[in-house]
Amino acid sequence: MMFTAMKFRQLTTVVATTALLLLSTAQAQVVAPASLTVDNNKIQAKLTLTSLIEVDLTVEFENSIGLNANNFDITAELLDPADLTITERLPSVLTSAVSGFPVLVSISPRTDAGFGFEGLATVELYTKAIHYTPTIPWRLFTSHDGGQFEDITVLMSSGSIRARGSTGQFSDFIILLDNRPSTTVINDKVASLSTTVNDNRDKITLLLEAAIDSGINDIQSALAINDDDAALTAVDSLITLVDNASGNQIADVWRSSGDVVNVKGLLLTQLQTLRFSLRTL
Repeated sequence: MMFTAMKFRQLTTVVATTALLLLSTAQAQVVAPASLTVDNNKIQAKLTLTSLIEVDLTVEFENSIGLNANNFDITAELLDPADLTITERLPSVLTSAVSGFPVLVSISPRTDAGFGFEGLATVELYTKAIHYTPTIPWRLFTSHDGGQFEDITVLMSSGSIRARGSTGQFSDFIILLDNRPSTTVINDKVASLSTTVNDNRDKITLLLEAAIDSGINDIQSALAINDDDAALTAVDSLITLVDNASGNQIADVWRSSGDVVNVKGLLLTQLQTLRFSLRTL
């Protein structure tokens, strides 16, 4: 559901006012996990910011190496929506912090810890501070190394709200209100997909590279004629192609030392969130 300009301005005011009140009453703006467990390629952490705001974080890996609680710095903080270090990283003036949950979760694997993983990592934020409403476009975003926030949503559901996405690397995660038109979101995701391929062609075999290019062209052609079903079919086919590719065909490892690019994880992240956006049309 798209909001009118007046409703958006009203909502933005509520977001800012609520967040500032939360900041003023919080005992600490940045917190470490109250509890943290690591088991079987999964990290689970509970972070409490105020008596009203808690967040449960879950991170799951397809295959990890050197995963233990000492390899990560995990924090959560309440945001000031007017802080330029946040607003300048938003993709649009139509994205903003969520009223009642202006929270940034940061996951920073320690560079000297020897941790790594293959393919995708799934990230989920769960909180009772806000309640899921299907008509409100809340989305899970991530930002790497202080860069622009990008939508990585693959699931938004109740309980009270559960936001899930995937990633091929780590940094900051946040739930934002995203009032951008669906076509803008989809076009931006396709553009990001193309950029990732173009930036990493030396890490993909020629045969797989040609197949990926063909798949992206199929998506773009379908979107050009507003054939959303064909675009979704092309995305599903490309997900299968990339997911089945081996490490000999495409770089598929992330290391905390930061010396390699997990191209497979990045492409699957972008493809899966593109599929989510197409399914919400």
